[in-house]
Amino acid sequence: MRALVLALALVLAPALALAQTLSVTNAEGKETVFTPDSLAALPRAQAKLGGKAAYDGVQLSAILREAGVAQGPRLHGKPMQAFVVVTGKDGYRAILSIAEVDPSFREAPVILADRREAGPLAAEEGPWRLVISDDARPDRGVRQVESIKVVIAP
Repeated sequence: MRALVLALALVLAPALALAQTLSVTNAEGKETVFTPDSLAALPRAQAKLGGKAAYDGVQLSAILREAGVAQGPRLHGKPMQAFVVVTGKDGYRAILSIAEVDPSFREAPVILADRREAGPLAAEEGPWRLVISDDARPDRGVRQVESIKVVIAP
């Protein structure tokens, strides 16, 4: 029985590791894969989902910067035409303009949360959840985020 459990753990380990990655594709089509460890090194912030539940996580702007997405003074002209598509495990998507994510345009943080109030996210929310501060409704709070893609509007 012990051997069966060990064999099952070895078979499932790569799948579990893959499930704990975040794929971010910039507007040029370059993909950057983040792990919990690589995300842990980025700036964090707190945000409230729908003005109620408090979350803590990595600033989405920091993730996009690491993936090579223009921000701050570089965000003008064609890059200003970009939008960000955040997709969850169930296929649910939320779209934000690039300016909604950039701290030079918006004071309230947009985060990819990995914690809710005093603990880790529940399985049905995590490993990451999109939380947009100041949204009156939580409808863009994508759960179980798997990918983020930046697209230039045609």
